[in-house]
Amino acid sequence: MQKLLLFIFGLIHILPTSAQNLVVNPGAENTPAGTGWTIVNAGTTACSSAPTNTYNNWTMIPDGSVNHPFDHTTGVAGGTIFFAGCNPFSFPGFTRFELFQDIDVSADATNIDLGTAPFTFSGYMQTPVSIQTDRGRFIVEYLDGSNALLGSSYTSSWQSNATGSGTGWNSYNNTSLAPIGTRKVRIRLQAELQINQFEINVYFDDISLTTPSIVPVKLISFTGSEDGNKIYLDWNVADELNLSNYELELSTNALNFKRIATIASGKNNYSFVDKNAVNYYSDKYYYRLKMVDADGKFSYSKVLPITMKRQQSIVLSPNPAKNSVTVSGLKQQGTITIINANGSSVFKTKTNAQATKINISQLSAGLYFVQFTDGKTISYHKLVVQNQ
Repeated sequence: MQKLLLFIFGLIHILPTSAQNLVVNPGAENTPAGTGWTIVNAGTTACSSAPTNTYNNWTMIPDGSVNHPFDHTTGVAGGTIFFAGCNPFSFPGFTRFELFQDIDVSADATNIDLGTAPFTFSGYMQTPVSIQTDRGRFIVEYLDGSNALLGSSYTSSWQSNATGSGTGWNSYNNTSLAPIGTRKVRIRLQAELQINQFEINVYFDDISLTTPSIVPVKLISFTGSEDGNKIYLDWNVADELNLSNYELELSTNALNFKRIATIASGKNNYSFVDKNAVNYYSDKYYYRLKMVDADGKFSYSKVLPITMKRQQSIVLSPNPAKNSVTVSGLKQQGTITIINANGSSVFKTKTNAQATKINISQLSAGLYFVQFTDGKTISYHKLVVQNQ
């Protein structure tokens, strides 16, 4: 079957200067205390033990003692850290305190809405007191222009010395593509007091949000075609400098991608045949290239949409069905497969009749897909199975 050339994309990627931290006041060092951050709630300012008398607006100047570690950046006196404050005994246990910052990324809206804008979060946390169960975590969320939460976020595990964090600053990192429509990134610091104590011994420092360095590779074209059963992908490049490999990623909704292949670098022209396209149960697929260099830096191509031809039309009767269903409208021999909502095949048979009756009395109630393929074309139809 003649292939249809669908799209050609040209992108030139160059290595920029070091990435700019988009976080305002990333280490609590700016004055007045709390600049750039929004306090959801905090402990009291009346702390009984030194040096927490320096605490104000989630900011503290520690003295380097066991309970009050020096800041992560300098490790000497005078540095500042994020600290939720103190708590009187009258407060109940499991009290949670939060600080957050909304970062405007609308300047990168074009790349975000093309699905090619990754952001890297990093931050440091310390929970030094071993006899307490105070704990903390980071949360990174992607918001649209009206502050509605979009589909992707990052939440670190809870850190506590009582669960093995030990002393010292622990690093947290995450790189994610901003969902289409993202206009703000919200970074949240949460500290939780689990027993009635005065100080909330959870400390944060050096928060950052950056866009990763771009891989030095010139992507000349990225094309796709289909033949009703397979999808053919081709890309041409130039100027591969220290490039490690290409990761080919697939989505059926243009939001959630998964890696389906890794291809080593070292050529100018690349090809890949996605033979599993017949099993994706969708009419439209989205592909992109993740280009990774030897240092771990990466860049994404634009998203390449491919629409599959579905030339074979089938009819299910009855639908919804209980004991049996008849598949009709078959014009040539092929294979009928029933697939459950988890993507697993629960029935398969070959047929050369124009209509085939199938016993479904053993199937649980729920939604299924009936697939018919003659090896060249493919059709899907939803089937609802009701209780017997």
